[in-house]
Amino acid sequence: MKAPISWLQDFVKIDIPAEALADKLVHSGFEVEDIIRESDNIRNVVTGRVIATERHPNSDHLWICQVNVKTATLQIVTGAQNVKVNDIVPVALDGAQLPDGKRIYNGELRGVKSLGMLCGGSELGLTDDDYEGASVDGIMIMRPDTKVGVDINEVLGRTDVILDVSVTANRPDCNSILGIAREIGAVLHKPVKMPVTSYTATPERIFNMLDVQVEDGDLCPRYMAKAVKNIKITQSPKIMQDRLRAVGIKPINNIVDITNYILIELGQPMHAFDYEKIAGKRLVVRRATEGETITTLDNTSHALESDMLVIADAEKPLAVAGIMGGLDSGISDNTNTIIFESAKFARDNIRRTSRKLNLKSDSSARFEKGIDFLSQAIAIDRALTLIQINGWGTIVSGTIDTNMNAVKPRTITVPYKKINSVLGIKVPTDKMVSILNSLQIKTVVKGKKLECNIPAFREDIEGVNDLAEEIIRLYGYNKIKSTLFADARQTMGGREVNRSREDLLKRILTAKGADEIITYSFISPKTFDLLRLDKNDELRRAVPIMNPLGEDVSIMRTTLVGSMLSIIGGNYSKNNKEGVFFETSKVFRPKTLPLTDFPVETETLSVGMYGGDCDFYSLKGLLDSVFQAFKIDKTEYRRVKINYLHEGRSAEIFVEGESVGYLGEVYPDVSEAYGIDARVYIAEINLEKLFSFAKDHREFKALPKYPAISRDLALLVKDGVSSDQVVAVIRKVTNRKLLESVEIFDVYKGQGVPKGNTSIALTVVFRAPDRTLTDDEVQAEIDHALKSMKRKYRVKLRV
Repeated sequence: MKAPISWLQDFVKIDIPAEALADKLVHSGFEVEDIIRESDNIRNVVTGRVIATERHPNSDHLWICQVNVKTATLQIVTGAQNVKVNDIVPVALDGAQLPDGKRIYNGELRGVKSLGMLCGGSELGLTDDDYEGASVDGIMIMRPDTKVGVDINEVLGRTDVILDVSVTANRPDCNSILGIAREIGAVLHKPVKMPVTSYTATPERIFNMLDVQVEDGDLCPRYMAKAVKNIKITQSPKIMQDRLRAVGIKPINNIVDITNYILIELGQPMHAFDYEKIAGKRLVVRRATEGETITTLDNTSHALESDMLVIADAEKPLAVAGIMGGLDSGISDNTNTIIFESAKFARDNIRRTSRKLNLKSDSSARFEKGIDFLSQAIAIDRALTLIQINGWGTIVSGTIDTNMNAVKPRTITVPYKKINSVLGIKVPTDKMVSILNSLQIKTVVKGKKLECNIPAFREDIEGVNDLAEEIIRLYGYNKIKSTLFADARQTMGGREVNRSREDLLKRILTAKGADEIITYSFISPKTFDLLRLDKNDELRRAVPIMNPLGEDVSIMRTTLVGSMLSIIGGNYSKNNKEGVFFETSKVFRPKTLPLTDFPVETETLSVGMYGGDCDFYSLKGLLDSVFQAFKIDKTEYRRVKINYLHEGRSAEIFVEGESVGYLGEVYPDVSEAYGIDARVYIAEINLEKLFSFAKDHREFKALPKYPAISRDLALLVKDGVSSDQVVAVIRKVTNRKLLESVEIFDVYKGQGVPKGNTSIALTVVFRAPDRTLTDDEVQAEIDHALKSMKRKYRVKLRV
């Protein structure tokens, strides 16, 4: 934010050097990036009057001029052909510095002394926009009433000192001259004057001239309009032009300059419409219709979308709300009546529209940072005051205000001891009150509390911490003493247990050839359709984002599967025909919708693989390696039905009877939706549950003293009965003290196996801790297991 000190002086008295002022602002929390002195650009150039000219004796194109610069008459040689006696011209004296860095010194031209140089506009970095006649080919001839011997910077109005202040995102109220002036008033302990907003209006009422409708109050919480008749289009006063140039804005005409002047002075963007160009004498603040177009003031045509806000008349859009006006409704030399607009627009909508249209302006920048509810009325009254002071038009009485009750007073009451507790030091109560009042936060002491009335322009102040920050930045951060914590104890550093386990998990997966991916936690609702989820599926209950950048990132994800498939699809489209990926991130499940509490955040692992010779068992083997690393032995895989997984090639994973996740082959239609023409295998594991079963060490077991007895069984199992179910029966019915292990070593369907059956071959190992088992004991256990399997699943021993 560039703030000329002369402009700041309109609101607060500044009686210290710019460097001292910048230092005070820095100590109060504002970074002053630069102190710009306009006069540093051109040095030692003054105005002079040409009192005589003669031809150079040794040249047919040079002239010898005698120039009066008040303190002396200088002889200067020039090649310009437009210089005449009595012309007032810029004179670069000996040692002068020009904007391009060039230095001018006394010298000789073809044997004749030249004590300086006459300057053209281009040599001073000027155009006709800066000074009339500056663009002429030759020496810049100045107005006849220009004083002689005056520094050229004074003539050009470039004597100001400008503070370039970096305004943080939480202080949009300081994106204006008035906002910076308020801060200066606080640090200098000086009163701050408000801008003059006093004018008289004719009896005619604007309500008889114009109708205003706001169709979307969320995107336009407040819209104000005032009318001015008998407009005179002319140049702005020199002081207004100089100030606008000082902050980098080109003066155009008095009406446009007023809106830009208010923008910088008060931080409130405004717009002026030509009343005669408003069809139906009606302004409508609405969303654009799909396919609607507008040509903006920069002569660029834009196709509008339905989420963009426009200011329209009865027929067409007149402006892209908060960003730029339309070419057809702009002010021209023939304008007689104008409508001033002063409004508050939703910052997120302005930001999205600006990006989509690639259309930025000073107005859109202000709206994106935030505008308070008070600025609209102050700004529009200030604009009318400037109109009347300069005699540029007749003000029509009445104000159209769609939400005049928008400003609601806010009061925060806090114990002053709480503020001291936050700061860690004791600030005198009267000092707290004085500081807050200097910031226009009207504060009184009531008992042991401070009652603070928060002004509308301080939307960033919400509670005790904000008030404490305001107090300490003016009281002085240097008054905070460095102390140890009251209960300071040395502790061993280290990582949280589950974080260390997650690091181990990543090392294991990386060692197995998997690549880690990181994706956004925000996804598109369309993800659920691609995954073929039912309409009432719990995964569809996602937390919506209030101000999303677009539909693709409009909800918080409830599963990592969509993100994993998107990454695999992207790799597949780039001709990477195989890959193994994993991601550890959170999924978000709301307790209720709409939200009344924070959603449940669950740390989750997603693994995906495709291509090569990978299959269901490749992914299962990878997960088994993880379980083994965390010393998790009691895992079980059960058949599961998940919409986006192949029903016959998917399983739910249980540890000690509790579900921790699932794995399986992605259904072909889902893979195809993500552009993948290959088999894809996905797993998703709840890491919080998984880590709850993890062990940091195994119990020691002595080597067995007695031999084991093993039996190989070939079983005929009906289709639909899983091998895990068979193993579970064996583990349940046999003597647990004798059963050592059950391992499947073959699953077969084909010749020799009856239709509708599967052959499962497994090895059962028995061992007693205190003796050698007999064959009869083992056979009894086997017979008991076979009977139980036959009774429960009609399992037969294959002969």
